[in-house]
Amino acid sequence: MLAEVAIPNLHKFNGQDLSNMLWSYSNVKASNSQLFEQAGDAIVKMNNLNEFWPQALSNIIWAYATLDESHSKLFKNVADHIVELNNLHNFKPQALSNTVWACATAKEQHSQLFKKIADHIVELVGLDNLKSFNGQDCSNTLWAFATAGESHPQLFKRLGDHIAGLDSLRHFNEQELSNTVWAYATSGESHPRLFKRLADHIVGLDSLKSFNGQDCSNTVWAYASVGESHLELFNKLAVKQSNGNMNSLHKE
Repeated sequence: MLAEVAIPNLHKFNGQDLSNMLWSYSNVKASNSQLFEQAGDAIVKMNNLNEFWPQALSNIIWAYATLDESHSKLFKNVADHIVELNNLHNFKPQALSNTVWACATAKEQHSQLFKKIADHIVELVGLDNLKSFNGQDCSNTLWAFATAGESHPQLFKRLGDHIAGLDSLRHFNEQELSNTVWAYATSGESHPRLFKRLADHIVGLDSLKSFNGQDCSNTVWAYASVGESHLELFNKLAVKQSNGNMNSLHKE
């Protein structure tokens, strides 16, 4: 009902209205292809996207990617707008990571956008400002570059240095740990200190009950692919998988 009312009135919506609406539909997994198609058309028709805050732009394309709603012209317009900005200082880590994650998930290629964001993050490291990047921000960014096939060795080195130097990795969940090493292996990027730090962290966890089969397999695949040996990690994940298989047999 809300979509039916909104569609003929989209010309009255400002940037924040459009962003909030699309984000809301995506957040509750309420797909409405007609609404997303026409909202995307309305945004594309705007003379410029200057009225959209950085978080609003990232939320919009994140919503399309999350609900698997396609709109290539919208993605291109948003990407072109971001590339043309003088700098990305107004983009918070979540907005940066969600932007590249959305493009990678939607299979929307835009190398200039990825380079602009990567260069910005590398610059932030030089200013010691990556402390605001949490586990999800780092993992999603690395995953997006690897998935999109966008090479940027400096980005991988800087983010790897940042993660390896953290006092604690408790803010990284299991999928984020797995996706991080998977991204390095998929991109052919080496970072021995990072791989050792993540392996030591996983080995030191009291339980791996939150690691699913894909997390385990992606992790050992990544270590094997880059030639990083860590016997304790492989043994712990092997026991985890073995126990999981035994539990499945008992249930059967």
